Amino acid sequence: MKETIYINGDVVTVDDNNPEAEAIVVRNGKIIYVGDNSGAMAFKNDKTEVVDLGGKTLLPGFVDGHSHYFMAANTVNFASVAAPPVGTVETIDDIISVLKVDIEAGDYKTGDIVVGWGYDESLLKEGRVPTNKELDKVSTEHPIYIAHASGHKGVANSAFLKKFDINEDSVDPEGGHIGRYPGTKTPNGTLEEQAMMPIMMKLFSSPDQSRLVNNLKAVDKLYAGSGITTAQDGGWMPPSLQLARMADEQGLLKIDVVGYPFVESKDTFGLIDENEIGSYKGHIKMGGAKLILDGSPQAKTAWLSKPYHVAPPGEDETYRGYPFHENDQDVVEVVEECLKRNIQLLTHTNGDQASEQLIACYEKAQKNTGITDDFRPVMIHAQTVRDDQLDRMAQLKMIPSFFQCHTFFWGDWHLDSVLGPERGARISPVCSAIERGITYTLHQDTPVIPPNMIFTLWTAVNRKTRSGRTIGEEQKITVMEAIKGITINGAYQYFEEDTKGTITVGKRADMVVLDKNPVKVAPDDIKDIKVLETIKDGEIIFKA
Repeated sequence: MKETIYINGDVVTVDDNNPEAEAIVVRNGKIIYVGDNSGAMAFKNDKTEVVDLGGKTLLPGFVDGHSHYFMAANTVNFASVAAPPVGTVETIDDIISVLKVDIEAGDYKTGDIVVGWGYDESLLKEGRVPTNKELDKVSTEHPIYIAHASGHKGVANSAFLKKFDINEDSVDPEGGHIGRYPGTKTPNGTLEEQAMMPIMMKLFSSPDQSRLVNNLKAVDKLYAGSGITTAQDGGWMPPSLQLARMADEQGLLKIDVVGYPFVESKDTFGLIDENEIGSYKGHIKMGGAKLILDGSPQAKTAWLSKPYHVAPPGEDETYRGYPFHENDQDVVEVVEECLKRNIQLLTHTNGDQASEQLIACYEKAQKNTGITDDFRPVMIHAQTVRDDQLDRMAQLKMIPSFFQCHTFFWGDWHLDSVLGPERGARISPVCSAIERGITYTLHQDTPVIPPNMIFTLWTAVNRKTRSGRTIGEEQKITVMEAIKGITINGAYQYFEEDTKGTITVGKRADMVVLDKNPVKVAPDDIKDIKVLETIKDGEIIFKA
C-alpha cells in the first residue's frame, strides 16, 4: 500500500462543495482526504511519504478537450515551418531554408517524401501562400509537402503533385479544393481539405512503427509537462489504434488517452465497437466517433453563413468556404447511427454554417429516431457559433469545446482578414455559453499548437491577440471558469466526472503542481506560471 500526504499547499480543488484546502492524502492512487494539515497528518504512519508543497499550488490534472495525440507523434520528425512563438519561420525563403537543412541533416533516400508542418501565410512577411514552384527550389527529386498550421490545407512541390497524380485534369473532390494558377487549370501546389486529407491518411497509415513508438515518449512527456493527465486522439485511423495499444502494452503511455475513430458516413463505423466504448484498457479508451463538417477559419476553408471579410486568392467576394458534406442527409444518417448505438459523437465545426448543419441534423435525427438520451455530443472548435445556435445547443445538451487560443494565435488575422471586426470579436464565445448554462471545454488542437494549458487559461481570461489588442471584451471569463474548462468539464465530456476533474475524496489522484496560483496572480501573469510536477494516479509522471 502506497500512501502520500501533501501538506502546506495552496490547493484549488475545483470542487464547489470544498473549494480550498492546504493538504490532501493519497492512498493507492486515490484521494482519501482533503482538508487541513493536522487532519492530513493524522493519517501518517511509518510507511507514509510526506510531501511539503511549501505553498505551491495543487490543482486537478488537466483534461484535454480535444487534440490529435497520435498525429502529434507523427509530426515529431517533420520539419518545423511554423512562425514564432512555435517556430522561427517569417518568410517563404525561411521555409525553403528550413526544408533544405532538414533534407541535408536527415536520412533521406532519393524520392523519399519530405514533410514540413505549421506554415501560416497570415504570419509570413509576403502575406501569401508559397507555390509549388517555390518549393521546387528545395528539391525536384523529393516530393515535398508543407502542412498549414491548421492541418486543413497545405502546399506541394511539383514532384509531390506528380507522385499523387494531381494535374490539369484533376477535379475538386467534394469538400476539397485544388489551387490553380490564375486563368489556367495548372495546379499551383495548394491542396485544401479533402483534396489533401486522403493523401495525408496514406502517409500516416504507413509509418515507421519503431520511430513512432519513440516519438510517443516525447509526446507523452510534452503533454504531461503541460499538466495534462487525460488527452484526446480526435480522429483515430487503424494505424493509430494499433499504435496506441502497442505503446500502452509497452508501458510508454503515462497519461490516459481517449480516442475517437473518424467516420464519414453511416457505412464507415468499422473501427467502432460499442462494447469497447467507455472502458479503459490500460491507458487507452475508445470514446465514440469523430465527424468533420468543414475546415478552418485561419485557412479560410471553414463554412460560413456570410462571406469572408477578405476572400482568399482566386475566390470572389461571395466566398463563404465550403462543407465536407453537401447533402445534409449524410450527416443525419451518421447522427442516427450514433443515437441508435449509444455512441458519443464529436463533430468538427468551425464556421457557423457548419455549426448550423450539425445542430439541424442532430435535431432531425432525434426526431426521426425518437431517441433523446444524453450522449453528450460535442461540437469541436465552435469558433463562430452564434447565440441563436447556442440556445439550441443548450436544448440538445451539446457541449462546445472551444479552441480558445485562436484569440491569440489568429485573433488579428480574424479581425483584419477572415471575419472582420464584428464577427471576429466573437470567436470562441465561451461567456455566451456560460450565460446559457452550457457545459463547455477548452483545448489546443495539438499538433496545431503545443498543448499548453496554462496559455489557454491566459487566453480565456485576457483574450489578447498577438499585437496586444483585446478581442471581444464581453467574452472574457473568470479564471475559475477557465480552470473548470480544462478540469471538471473535460472529465464530464468523457463521462468521467465521478473519477476525475476535481480534488475530491474518492477520485483518482490526477493532479498538477504549479509554482503560482492562477486564481491569485494578476490576469496577465497567468501565462508565466510554470508546471512543476504532474501526478497520475498518485505517481509523479513529470517533474520540472
